[in-house]
Amino acid sequence: MKAQNSCLRVTACLLVSLVFAVLPAVNISAQQSVPLRPEDLLDLREFGTLGPVEISFDGRSVIYEVHENRKSAIWDPSEYLTTGVPPYAKGQDIWLVKAQTHETRSLTGSKGANWSPKWSPDGRYVAFLSDRDDSDQAKLWVWERATDVLKKISDISVRAGTIEWMPGSDQVLLLSLPEGIDPHAIHADPAKSPANSQAPIETTGSTVLLYTNHLLGGQKSNITSDPWSLENKLDLVLLNIRTAEVKRLVRTKTISQYLPSPDGSYVAFTSPKRFEKPGSQQILWDLSVVALSTEKLSLVASQVRFGPQGASFSWSPDSKHLAYLSGGPLESEVGSGDCFLADLNGSVARNITNFPGTAPRYKQRPPLWNATGKSVYMIRGDSIWTADVLGSKGRQLARIPGHRIAELVSQGNFLWSPDGGQSTVILTFDQEARQSGFYKVELRGGETARLLEKGQCYTCVNTNDHVSAVPNGSELVYFSQDSQHYDDLWISDFTFRSPQRLTHINPALDRYEFGKARLVEWRSLDGVPLQGSLLLPSGYEEGKRYPLVVWVYGGASGSDRVNNFGVEYGAVNNFQLLATRGYAVLFPDAPQHPGTPMADLAKAVLPGVDKVIEMGIADPDRLGVIGHSYGGYSALSLIVQTKRFKAAIVEDGTADLIAAYGQMGKNGTAFGTSLAEQGQELMGGTPWEYRNRYIENSPVFFFDRIETPVLIVHGASDATIAAFLGDEIFVGLRRLGQEVDYAKYEGEDHSPTYWSYANQLDLCNRVIAWFNEHLKKQPTNALALPQ
Repeated sequence: MKAQNSCLRVTACLLVSLVFAVLPAVNISAQQSVPLRPEDLLDLREFGTLGPVEISFDGRSVIYEVHENRKSAIWDPSEYLTTGVPPYAKGQDIWLVKAQTHETRSLTGSKGANWSPKWSPDGRYVAFLSDRDDSDQAKLWVWERATDVLKKISDISVRAGTIEWMPGSDQVLLLSLPEGIDPHAIHADPAKSPANSQAPIETTGSTVLLYTNHLLGGQKSNITSDPWSLENKLDLVLLNIRTAEVKRLVRTKTISQYLPSPDGSYVAFTSPKRFEKPGSQQILWDLSVVALSTEKLSLVASQVRFGPQGASFSWSPDSKHLAYLSGGPLESEVGSGDCFLADLNGSVARNITNFPGTAPRYKQRPPLWNATGKSVYMIRGDSIWTADVLGSKGRQLARIPGHRIAELVSQGNFLWSPDGGQSTVILTFDQEARQSGFYKVELRGGETARLLEKGQCYTCVNTNDHVSAVPNGSELVYFSQDSQHYDDLWISDFTFRSPQRLTHINPALDRYEFGKARLVEWRSLDGVPLQGSLLLPSGYEEGKRYPLVVWVYGGASGSDRVNNFGVEYGAVNNFQLLATRGYAVLFPDAPQHPGTPMADLAKAVLPGVDKVIEMGIADPDRLGVIGHSYGGYSALSLIVQTKRFKAAIVEDGTADLIAAYGQMGKNGTAFGTSLAEQGQELMGGTPWEYRNRYIENSPVFFFDRIETPVLIVHGASDATIAAFLGDEIFVGLRRLGQEVDYAKYEGEDHSPTYWSYANQLDLCNRVIAWFNEHLKKQPTNALALPQ
């Protein structure tokens, strides 16, 4: 189960800070078929989660974020409120690489948390956010290219995840705490929760937290169950980097995304209004504009369906119009996902696409304009569509058979074109070979041509934009990894004839021989064709059978990860850890349907296991299963339906959909209701509507069938799947006399990605030891020295 804006990352880098270093060549002959040390895995350096990679206006330098996992600390979910430092920024630095020489350096020198770097339009500065002044507060900093000097611009407490430069390169837009607010006094206030319809009555000395939901006029008109709080009132600030002058454009308002107009006269922003209905994660947003000259605020569009970030809008080149795409969970079910054009004069936004039917799976991407401002481009389904801003109907521009359009290469609000508007480059995903690619698209006729496809993943970094292009140039910078090589940055011209690697951030991995991944195919018990990513043991020998571990996550398309390093993001659950110890690992497709998610898992996954056995790879007597979050639920769902698995690991999961439904945060929010009613748990309604459905799909009611030894792992401070749900699994299995261990990590939240280094290391060793003990019959002291 994934919380809003969850961001998985574990990173590492072995280059020396503030010193230029030339990339070493990889010595393939030096690779060794030895177990990957958990310490080396957890020393991975990784590109920043949600962080941009940007190439300068002149194409000479690239900036990017690198996260060093060893510097991570236990993350308190309330810490962002008091410090402004997001969890993914801990242990993070900003790096620069020269495009021609590939020389790299750290700009921030391992001091504090540093994130969200952005080039100024004139290429003279890099603005970024940091707490490097030891104030325990996020502040705005600038690196000046000419002088190589870092400078703090202001002491205002920033609460922004992004920075936006104004066109003149002397001012930036960001969010800050309102004036007069003590950041250390900020805490989530249950009285301000949507769960409260009136303020609590206070009694001196009482520690009561009062939650209310009163009837209005005797009617049930105040039905709410928000999955998370939408309240985070901040100021939208314009900050001058030369004079440090602060201009507060919008005060004490919840703002998500903000974007200046191309001429610098206006700023558009989105504000979450409310959740559309109980049990849903669909947010309704207001799109507003503030004029910089008068600070007048205008509402452009009200209660529009957007995704969780509210980011699907963009400015026209003449700064007179805003285009936005409706999207989100409910839009995918009952809306068309149309593109609308809004004027600044208050007139009703006009639909310029009028797509037929319901919207495909939505994407958090704005429409992109051409240079003349006459057309916009967008992704819809598996195609690129375009619309004339004077028209009222969208037109399909291009579709590549068997491919999904993953990303349009953008330059701000505009579609990037290396040849003056004749063509563009798009990022694709081959749905048969499960590989990323780059294609050229002619903007007049829609003809396409393949530029690069070679069994790699270009979208595996958890960020919004995976490609950065030189403005008015022909070069692109992109991420690349495959099942045996972790991410690095590459640069190429738009022909992709001779791509070059820019970075080499994990040289310590070069000595290992890693397992290779391949696609496997089978049919579910219902006859549906499925695939999975099969990671083979390093040094794999044809005809030899190996223990097989299944990494399961209900609803996932595991075959999409065949070109991911270790088939999973990050380090903590990276399965090269097992592949280098002689295990095969399968990440299967696991489609599910409303009302039958538990049975669907067995129908999809078990035939995939049979296929790997049939191939002569897996030993049928040495099968294990592991999953995290909803994957933990998925693992339990399998072992109550089959006795074939000899070991199971459940990380931060639940066995009880009814109990998870009733979980409540301190501020009164109830994330579990949205997961069950209209989210991945697929119940389709409340427990009062579908009582039997909730019971039939809750593994806890079938624990008496389990014969598989289970290791439960849970963060004691998990705010997504509360620790009492892990307790319930242990108590039930213990009461039934089953073999079960429970590793509960004090102070840790939901994702091991953000756990302390010591607890990450303990978890890695514990996973190895559990599977070694039960699948290889190695003694339990393998926890100390896993092999």
